[in-house]
Amino acid sequence: MSTHLLPATTRAPGLLLKRIVLVFGATYLAMVCVTNLVDFVTSVTGAHETFLNSQNSGYIASIVKIYSMPSWFDDLAVLGAATIEGIGALLFVRALRRFRGGGTGLTEVYQALAWNIVVWFGFIVGTEFFIAYPSESPFRELLGLGFLMTLIVTLVPDAPGVIRAE
Repeated sequence: MSTHLLPATTRAPGLLLKRIVLVFGATYLAMVCVTNLVDFVTSVTGAHETFLNSQNSGYIASIVKIYSMPSWFDDLAVLGAATIEGIGALLFVRALRRFRGGGTGLTEVYQALAWNIVVWFGFIVGTEFFIAYPSESPFRELLGLGFLMTLIVTLVPDAPGVIRAE
């Protein structure tokens, strides 16, 4: 059977895998952005919404209270997290729209992946700064996933038998 009659994703399973990586990045960052936005709005308005509420404001407040941080710091931290997560989600969506394999859209893909790595590394640094060691573990795992996502995009060929020229 001729391969030109097959859908592009069948002819290029590596390309499909790379696009799945981008969908995962966009979806995950969008979801954590939304849950942090719900938490922020709930916290500053005094509402009692629990659906999609990350409840990070209260957690952050419990960690930074020993440093006598201002009462608004935890809300600002959650809003900052939601902002950088939202930017990351948008970068992954942009990468997904532009990435076609064979080098097309690869710059946007690496920008999204780099942002993802910087976000999780930043959260690790933040937990180290505030000596919140128990909460550091998920960020290390997400950082590891960020590196794995980058390796998949970099090393997996778009199609079987196709080796990317450097």
